[in-house]
Amino acid sequence: MQYEIEPHGHFKMVHIIGNIDTEVNTKILDDEISRLIEQGHHHFVFNLKRTTYLDSAGISIFIHCLCDVQENNGSIYIIAEDNQVKKVLVMVGITRLIKTYDSVEAFVKDQEVD
Repeated sequence: MQYEIEPHGHFKMVHIIGNIDTEVNTKILDDEISRLIEQGHHHFVFNLKRTTYLDSAGISIFIHCLCDVQENNGSIYIIAEDNQVKKVLVMVGITRLIKTYDSVEAFVKDQEVD
């Protein structure tokens, strides 16, 4: 797994590339997100367009981030195309906790309305 973090308006967009399936890799990203939260960043978008596989280790990233940002009135969103990764998100119920979009364009359009 690789990741890239870039500013996107008042959000930090986290692009996750490859498989999210080992505790070691997810801990590195989880620690990076925790560091950003400590620096005052409380709004995140996880872009899973280039994610090829997701298991419970990956799900834990979203849950940890959600818990941490809610303490600071933050927000978290997920962008996942209609593929196997999105099916996993729906199956485990993450989409009931975290608003999920099919594309960056849909996310941006919804943010413009708010």
